[in-house]
Amino acid sequence: MKAARALDISSSESDVIFLGFALSDCVVEIDRQAARYLRAVHRTALELAIPNRFGIEVGGFWLMPEQLAQLRKLPDCYSQLEAPLVERAIEAYLAAQLSQAVQSTNFSLILPKEGNLKVGL
Repeated sequence: MKAARALDISSSESDVIFLGFALSDCVVEIDRQAARYLRAVHRTALELAIPNRFGIEVGGFWLMPEQLAQLRKLPDCYSQLEAPLVERAIEAYLAAQLSQAVQSTNFSLILPKEGNLKVGL
């Protein structure tokens, strides 16, 4: 009987890519100073989001990687004193949105780099 060979996966690339998420109601944990900027962050996220990105059946306002990159440029519109607070507000907002998206999802979505979309219920 042949001995099993160990498979080296240390250099393997993942077939999973980040697709995006729909904005939803969420609770943002943040300090008072950065909380002042949450309204601007939320409003900007809604303006950048793509409505019904995956059709009316799925619905929602979706932030894709391109919109996330644009949202993270928001601190550039503020003074040097305010920019770090805006950055903290953005990261806290996105963390809360992603946490809510994971909690409210009853299916997993896996998109290979090439090939068909796979959805597991």
